Amino acid sequence: MISKQINTSYFGKFFGKYSQIEYDENKLYLYIENQLNNSFKWDEVIGYTVSTVGVFGTTLEFNFNTAQVKINLLKKEDCSNNLTNINSIITPIINQKIENKKREYKKYTQLEYLRDSRISYLENEIFPLLNTYTKQKEYWEERLPHSSISFLNNSIKYFPLSKPNVKKIRKEYESATLIKRSSFYDKIESNPLTEEQRLAVIRDNDRNLVLAAAGTGKTSVMVAKVLDLIDRGHAKPEEILILAYNRVAANELEERMNKRGASAQVEECSQTKVKTFHALGREILNKAKQSVKISLFSEDPIKLEMWLSQWFIQKLKEDEKFMKNFIDLSYQPINPFDFKTQEEYDNYIRDNEYRTLQGERVKGYQELLIANWMYLNCVEYEYEPSYVSKKRIEIGFDYRPDFYLIDAQIYLEHFGIDRNGKTRADINKEKYNQEILQKRELHKEYGTTLIETYHYNWVEGALENTLEKHMEAHEITIKKRPHEEVFKTLKESGILLKNIKLYLKCLQAIRVERLTDEEIYIRLEKNDIVNSKNYKILLSDIHKAYTNELNRQNSIDFDDMIIKAIDTVNRGDFKPKWTHILVDEFQDISAARMEFLNSLINKGSSPRLTVVGDDWQSIYRFSGGKLELTTQFESRVGSCSTTMLQKTFRYNNSIALTAGQFVMQNPEQYVKNVITHTHVDSPQVYLLDSEISNKENLELKTLQIIQKILNNDPNASISILARYRYLLADTKEIVSKKIRNKKIKYWTFHGSKGLEADYCILIGFFQGKTGFPNENKEEAVVEALLPSLDSFTHSEERRLLYVGITRAKKKSYLIANPRATSVFINELLAPKFKLHIASKTFDDKYRKIFKCNICTTGYFKLQKGTYGEFYSCTSGSVCSSNPRICTKCGSPSLDYREESICNNPSCKATIEICDKCGRPMKKREGKYGDFLGCSGYGIKEDQCKNTRKL
Repeated sequence: MISKQINTSYFGKFFGKYSQIEYDENKLYLYIENQLNNSFKWDEVIGYTVSTVGVFGTTLEFNFNTAQVKINLLKKEDCSNNLTNINSIITPIINQKIENKKREYKKYTQLEYLRDSRISYLENEIFPLLNTYTKQKEYWEERLPHSSISFLNNSIKYFPLSKPNVKKIRKEYESATLIKRSSFYDKIESNPLTEEQRLAVIRDNDRNLVLAAAGTGKTSVMVAKVLDLIDRGHAKPEEILILAYNRVAANELEERMNKRGASAQVEECSQTKVKTFHALGREILNKAKQSVKISLFSEDPIKLEMWLSQWFIQKLKEDEKFMKNFIDLSYQPINPFDFKTQEEYDNYIRDNEYRTLQGERVKGYQELLIANWMYLNCVEYEYEPSYVSKKRIEIGFDYRPDFYLIDAQIYLEHFGIDRNGKTRADINKEKYNQEILQKRELHKEYGTTLIETYHYNWVEGALENTLEKHMEAHEITIKKRPHEEVFKTLKESGILLKNIKLYLKCLQAIRVERLTDEEIYIRLEKNDIVNSKNYKILLSDIHKAYTNELNRQNSIDFDDMIIKAIDTVNRGDFKPKWTHILVDEFQDISAARMEFLNSLINKGSSPRLTVVGDDWQSIYRFSGGKLELTTQFESRVGSCSTTMLQKTFRYNNSIALTAGQFVMQNPEQYVKNVITHTHVDSPQVYLLDSEISNKENLELKTLQIIQKILNNDPNASISILARYRYLLADTKEIVSKKIRNKKIKYWTFHGSKGLEADYCILIGFFQGKTGFPNENKEEAVVEALLPSLDSFTHSEERRLLYVGITRAKKKSYLIANPRATSVFINELLAPKFKLHIASKTFDDKYRKIFKCNICTTGYFKLQKGTYGEFYSCTSGSVCSSNPRICTKCGSPSLDYREESICNNPSCKATIEICDKCGRPMKKREGKYGDFLGCSGYGIKEDQCKNTRKL
């Protein structure tokens, strides 16, 4: 190959860097002192060679990918003679480069959605070419064809590929594809796809997040996206992996995909399979020729519960120390002095039962310890007995000591004070201490013995020791209750079963979160679990026993299977070949499943990930769901394209407003503007009370609503929804006796996800242990082990209510107890939620009549007892309020020192009562005229001689 030479000028020989340059059709060669120093291939050129004539010689400037090379002090004549020849070599090379970049640019920006991973590549490949073109525009336009120049001019407006420019490119692609694929998107589902759905199908970035509000057609997007990829040739059916939350969802999705595929003549879609994470894990292990024997515990959860029951029974029977620890850990300790307000304390005690080994529900943890100690030491007692006298210490209450030691005939009071007489923050210290003195005086007056324990005994760890000293001082025999008898009590009282179920949930949380012993302890400590060290020891023992049992069975559970599948992929024993991975119900994904996904992506052929979910419907934290993987998707997995599905065809604008406003109170979730296909002018979410003739009757009220619906809409589908199954069972028993209709369904809130009915009736809105929202802290240990929850109060329970309300297509009915309303109902009463409040019992004026005057959240409820009707507080036995029934209007009547006044402001009837014992006063005739005398005067065993002037 003949090379040509360009020599240096006279000055170049003395001052130039290079002694000469040569070139041929392939390369440029640079010499120093006649020795080859460097060379550049013409294939690497990105611009024309230009010359600049100077006084001491000519400079040639060469533009390569790797460098811009300037050579000065060259002979003017040599440069003039060779420049045209050099550029004639360069021209076809640049033109071919432009053609190549044009094809690449079209492929990555016009034939498919611009992926984030392509941006830097296009930037590096095209921008240097464009940069040189702008500097040498005249040269290029003279030498290159119009088509190449046209491409360069069109491309300049998009480079550099900044975020706005990338957005512009994608927008143009979306617009073009919407037009081009319009017919396909119109027919791929039974109804034409919405624009949001179409965009979710079209957007095919490396990572894609589709956020779908309830009823916005996320399944349609999943189906359409798969069929679109296949139909356009962007992926082969076997290159697409679809992952569903469970087998039922997988079957439904696959069936629908095949049906729509056949309709759209994309029959090959049947080769695309929808799998659960567990099924995929098993398949990967099988293909990697690893043993996969699934444990009986995974196949049959009842067998797991039976195994854990046997483990506990054996340990309890064999080890007294284990039994003592088991009993201690059966209750969550609480320090009442930690509460800052009465409302905090009232709510806690109302919603969290402290039930003794003997079966009584006591008002606090320390009372429970005293009761259990007496039971375990064979000291027979009675909890809160009637005192020998009705003489009152507190206005409105008969005096009831905490305990009565039956055999010794001694009363025991546990006083909530520290060594300085300080009380809980919300209790009046002076008044409380005065009442202690009055109680002591009362016992002296009636000749009864009182022993006392104090809050500080417990704080100092001396409560049991104090009890022992009291027993010894009063010659009360204590003896350890036989081990077998205590075991029998644990079993018969339900404490054993309740704890087995609790620890089973703990085990499942440990497995799904893959917690080590140390991590168990850290989580318990972080969540302020008292006795965290003892819990950690017990939980570690359970987990160790479980893994030993799996080894004995030579099997693995579903959690193991995911972990082993991750390891198999990471080791390279299985090579993922999917180009597209789609995940349904992503808001409920666990950390382990996310790790599994990442392994498939990192070890695969750069697959594109599309996840579809709704952060507003994240309700499966108990099975490991980590909402932050959705709400923090971009920061967790990298840049992504996000599409909101906000148009719903299921429900109307009234349901959308109430449910959407309610769930969006949580600022840690995505904001969505849900648009409905159906518009109504009046509220379609109704709030009704659960009373019939002023008496609680949830089941009958539900029946009445169903009957009314069917009268107006005979072919309607109706669903009853509740937080707990027992409420559904009770309601179904009543309803099914009166109405035999297959269209009436009964769903738990969790079970209703993905379902719909014309009318939904939501029940179970009351306070208490099984109320909604669930505020029970008995499962605090489980909660500590589960994935962290966003900090907004009742966040997951709030999402659960959103799910429930949005199951309805036409109307949603909420039935609540107006005298024990849950905090959700109290919140929904605000005007902004636009409920149709269909009962006057939710009016403030009406509710105030029945508001408990002792606790902060309770309401008076009329009950039937052995001796007739009476009012009690909905907070239960933890609130001792016991108002009279107004003889005039039947409302609660509250006791004051000398009279009981009806709480109904339109009645205000009064009853004169004794200021000593609280019995009604009677008008009597006396020597000096009429007077009021206590009706207890004639009671010999507890006579009250109190009188009062008229």
